[in-house]
Formats: sequence, structure tokens, C-alpha cells
Amino acid sequence: MSTQSQNAARDFKPNFVPVLHRPNNPVEAQRLYDHIRTVAFYLDALSSMVPALDGLPFQIGIEPIIAALLPGFGPFIAVTLGLYMVLLCSLFGIGYDLLMRMLMNLVLDTFAGLLPIIGPLVDVSFKANLANLTILEKYLRTSRWSVITIPPPTRWFQWRWPRGKDSSNPFTKGF
Repeated sequence: MSTQSQNAARDFKPNFVPVLHRPNNPVEAQRLYDHIRTVAFYLDALSSMVPALDGLPFQIGIEPIIAALLPGFGPFIAVTLGLYMVLLCSLFGIGYDLLMRMLMNLVLDTFAGLLPIIGPLVDVSFKANLANLTILEKYLRTSRWSVITIPPPTRWFQWRWPRGKDSSNPFTKGF
């Protein structure tokens, strides 16, 4: 990872105030992107920002917690939050084909979350909002908004081995 990419990832500040119109300049575009990224992280990867939960082998956000606490109804609250994020992505002028992919991610996540017993496991493992953020970032890198700062791509779902792993174990090499 280049030094500029490391600085971009380290310097990211969550933005809780959305820009509710098409961005007119790079400053507004950056604010909108930062808000979308904040929403995606809170929905799917909040645990990565909480030091006490940093040792978990997976990331968890608000969305699977809501879905687990309110079985049958929770996934629909979560999809509403995901639709908010897709709506904000549309403000960048993203194409309908990409918007449909984003919506399909939300539909899959919602219906998988409705499954008894395995639904919460699917919610923890499938990160629809982070997948949608990745779609947006790929679009932004090739659009007129390529001037805004986008942190480098990240593997969102990764299994982290517990501390003190055995370096001679062939299954842990390369991780």
C-alpha cells in the first residue's frame, strides 16, 4: 500500500451529515462519499472501529444486530437503511445497471436474513452495504469525481486467527 493510500485510510473521518443533492463540486462530493462510507461501516463493520471488539475474527455492524433482535421484522428495517445508502449513491449519477446490482445485494441480504437459524449467520458473513460501497468506489474512480479521496480497497470479511498463532501451521501461512 502506498504512503498516500495509507494516509487516506488513516485520515478518514466519519461524516454523519449527508449532502442531500447532487454534488456541485469536489468538496460536496467528498462530503457525500464520506457520509456513504460512514453509513456502510456502521451498518456492516462497526466492530472494526471499536477497540474492545477489534480481536473478533469477523466484523459485525448494526444491520445484523437489528435483524437478529427483531426476527421477521428486523431485516426490513435493515433494508430500509440500505436503501437510504443506495439513494445517496444515486446522487453521484451512477448508472442504472450498478444501482440494480446494489438493489440485488440488498434483496439477497434481506431474504437470506429471514431464514430461520442461519439468517443471522448470513447477515454477519454477507456485507451487502460494504459490497455496495465497493461498487460506488469503482464507479467514482473512473468518473468525473475521481479527484475525491477514496481509501484503498479493503477485504471486508476476513477471518483473523487468534493472537499467538502457530507459524508452522500450514493453514495460517500467508494470513
